[in-house]
Amino acid sequence: MRPPFLKGTSLLILLLCPVGLWAQSSDLKTTQDLSPTEIQKLKTQADALEDQSAQAIDDGDMDKGVGLMQRSIDLDPSPMRHMIYGSILFGNGVSVFKNTDQEKGKDILHQAESQLLAAIAGFNPNRDQDYLSQCYFLLGEMYRNAFGDTAKAREYYEKAVNLNDYTGAKDALNKMSS
Repeated sequence: MRPPFLKGTSLLILLLCPVGLWAQSSDLKTTQDLSPTEIQKLKTQADALEDQSAQAIDDGDMDKGVGLMQRSIDLDPSPMRHMIYGSILFGNGVSVFKNTDQEKGKDILHQAESQLLAAIAGFNPNRDQDYLSQCYFLLGEMYRNAFGDTAKAREYYEKAVNLNDYTGAKDALNKMSS
């Protein structure tokens, strides 16, 4: 049996909770709502976290480094940060795939793929061909060497070559053709 003060209030609480949650979520700011000074502050904080991430990885603490990089992206989700994070995950995934656990390595590589695709979506194809081709090359490497999908690998390598004649992708295509 419910205490007397809860009679009738449970329904009221259930009805008001979504409104309360909606009201709270409408208070959240997006980067469009921020001043240039606030945006710069977030970028500066993200840069510091990215530096800490690199140091943690250099010190051999991959989990800490990955966590710090994710926090950096949460503050400033620029295409370059996604590319850097994707590259970190790529290196980690390759290491795990080769040395300890192929399935876990593939899972990490799928996370890298997600980050690299986010970078690709954010880069300007008229101005950022070098970065785009690097992303496509890494995706080609994943699909060729870990996922065993040579057709998809070829597609990514060709995109890298078409953007700026990326040497690594050209070499990979030549190896695939021979």
